[in-house]
Amino acid sequence: MVCLLTLFASVFSAFIVSGHSVKLKYNHNVINVANFAMDVHNRMSSYPYAFKVVDIISDTAQLYPPARVKYTLQIQAAQTVCENHASVNVTDCALQSNAEVRNASNDK
Repeated sequence: MVCLLTLFASVFSAFIVSGHSVKLKYNHNVINVANFAMDVHNRMSSYPYAFKVVDIISDTAQLYPPARVKYTLQIQAAQTVCENHASVNVTDCALQSNAEVRNASNDK
């Protein structure tokens, strides 16, 4: 299971642009996956302002034989002052002063 999780994290981290600052106790692979997921959310959203990961609540991986892994990530995100467009980089975006922190999960 550890090998599959490592492989899964390696594949995702190959597609991730790092640089987002998140105050966390998680390793860089988990942080990169969370930031990648938020970047995808921002690109697919028509919301006028971009969101940024502010904390990771939990991450879990479950192995389903023969070779499937379900990865669940729960984060807290908040709205930034940056307008949401295709090339937005939330690394340098400050949170809005009245930003509501929202919980999000990829678990269905």
